Amino acid sequence: MPTSIADCAHLLAEQGLRHHVDSEEATIRLVFVTRQYRNLRGEKLIVMSIEAPDDGHRVRASIARAFTVGADPAAVCLVACRQAADTPLVAVEFDADFDDLRLVVETPVDDGSLSQLQLMSMIDRLVEAAEAWAPAMSGGCSIPARRGAA
Repeated sequence: MPTSIADCAHLLAEQGLRHHVDSEEATIRLVFVTRQYRNLRGEKLIVMSIEAPDDGHRVRASIARAFTVGADPAAVCLVACRQAADTPLVAVEFDADFDDLRLVVETPVDDGSLSQLQLMSMIDRLVEAAEAWAPAMSGGCSIPARRGAA
């Protein structure tokens, strides 16, 4: 059964999370204060979007413009891909229009409906990833050695 933005907004309200529904763009926006992560304006804030593309058969949570790619996009993308490989459910996408990276979590919604636990897990994973990735993604993005590598 497809999920709508209204369904997601209802789940967020039940959880007590403040959010803004942008009906024109079919998006919900949430804002979180962070400890380590800084957005591209240097603020300790995450602005997250929730959408229900494919007629509600998918729910997608994302942090647009999460990290800049700087002068060496290939090296930064490599660091981000390594971080994503170590972070279940979270993917990274390169946005060539803005030369930056977005963090994404998606889940299919086919036979049932999206549960509150699923939605909250998506949100939690994105916030945790932004916080955990912040040290590796800032300050020149030197390429760290893989865990367990000699």
